[in-house]
Amino acid sequence: MKKIFCSLSVASLLIISACNNKPATVNKEVIVVPPAPIILVKEPAEKSTKVTLDKNGVKVETKKVEVKIGNK
Repeated sequence: MKKIFCSLSVASLLIISACNNKPATVNKEVIVVPPAPIILVKEPAEKSTKVTLDKNGVKVETKKVEVKIGNK
């Protein structure tokens, strides 16, 4: 009877001690910073658009302008 009582009390102490172990909580803060956009401005070539007005009407000539928008 004493052995049963002792083994039950030891088992209950082990169970109680196992239930009281709380895992350590780790709180982490994460700060997300979006990258700043990069805007490249390129001046158009001189006289990229040419307008001619004569007897026959209006004539418009244009040149291509290269535009790049990049984000690193």
